[in-house]
Amino acid sequence: MTNIDLKRVKKYVFLIFAAVFFCLTIGAWERFYEISLFGINFIWIYFLLAFLLLGLLFFWVSGLEKKRNAGKSCFGLTVLETVHRYRFLMEQLVSRDFKIKYKRSVLGVFWSFLNPLLMMIVQYVVFSHLLGIRGNVDHYAIYLLCGIVMWNGFNDCSTQSMRSITGNASLITKVYVPKYIYPLTKVFSASINILLSMIPLLLVTFVYGLFSEPHLYLSKAILLLPFGLIFMILFCMGMGFFLSSLMVFFHDIEFLWGFVSTLWMYATPIIYSLSMFEDKALWLVKMMQYNPLYHYISFVRTIILEGTSPALSEYGICMLFSAGIFLIGFFMFRKVQDKFILYL
Repeated sequence: MTNIDLKRVKKYVFLIFAAVFFCLTIGAWERFYEISLFGINFIWIYFLLAFLLLGLLFFWVSGLEKKRNAGKSCFGLTVLETVHRYRFLMEQLVSRDFKIKYKRSVLGVFWSFLNPLLMMIVQYVVFSHLLGIRGNVDHYAIYLLCGIVMWNGFNDCSTQSMRSITGNASLITKVYVPKYIYPLTKVFSASINILLSMIPLLLVTFVYGLFSEPHLYLSKAILLLPFGLIFMILFCMGMGFFLSSLMVFFHDIEFLWGFVSTLWMYATPIIYSLSMFEDKALWLVKMMQYNPLYHYISFVRTIILEGTSPALSEYGICMLFSAGIFLIGFFMFRKVQDKFILYL
C-alpha cells in the first residue's frame, strides 16, 4: 500500500478547519452570541472548543505518523492510505457516472438547473393557486424550491448508491478494490448535481427577493449552507451503504425503496408546512422530529428564508442523524461485504 504524506494531511486539516471556523463564526455569530451556558456567553465556549478540536486533530495525525514509523497499523491510517491509493479510480468513477447521466442530452448539465425550477413552477401553481394549501408560508416559491432541491439530492444519492454494487458486479468479481468505494463514488457523483442545483436556488432567491413583499435578501448566514449539505451527504452515504448491501441479497429492495421513498417524500414537509397541523394533528408535528430529512430541509430553509443561523440544537440533531446512520450503514456493509461475491 502506498504511503500517504501525513505532513500534507496536516496542511489539509488546517485549511479545512480554517474554512469551517470562518464560515461558522461569520454566519452564526449572532446566534451564538444570544446563547449563555452556566452564565458564560457561548462565544467564549465556542472559541475554546474550536482550539481544543484543532489540537486534537493535529494530535491524531501526529499519532498516525508515529504508528506508521513504528510499523504499526490502525483503522484511521488504513482508511487514509486506501483513499490515497485509490483516489484516481474514485475520480474516474465519479467522472464516469456524472458524464453518463447527461450522455446524448442536448442540454446536458443544464438539466441540473432546469429540473428543480420546472418542478417548483408546477408545484407552486398546483399547490398554491389550485389547491390553496400553502398556508401562511411567506415566500412559498423559495420554500418549495429549498425542499425540492434537498429532496431530489437525497433521492438521487440513495437511488444511485443502492445499485452501486450490483451495477459494478463485473468489475468486483475480476479486480480487487475496496467495495465501499462504489457506494461512496455514487454519492459523490450525485452530490455534484446537488451543488449545481444550489446555483439556481440562490439566483432565484436573489431575483425573487427583489420583487417580493416582504423583500427576501441573502445574508451572511449563507456561509452556513455547506453545513446543511455536508450533513445530508453524510446521511446519504450511510443510506448508500445500507441499501447497496440489501440490494445484493434482495433485489426486490429496488422496488420496495421506490414505494418507501415516495411515502417518505409525502411525510416530509416539502409542499406543506407543519404549522397547518399544529391544531389538527399535533402528533404529526412531534413525529416529524424523528424525520432526518425534515431537519436537513429546515436547516437550509432557516438560512435562506430567515437569513439567520439555525438553532444550536439543530446542528446537534443533524449531526446525530448523519453520524448515526453513517456508522450503522458502514458497519453493516463491512460485516456482509465478503459475501457479496457469492450473490453477484
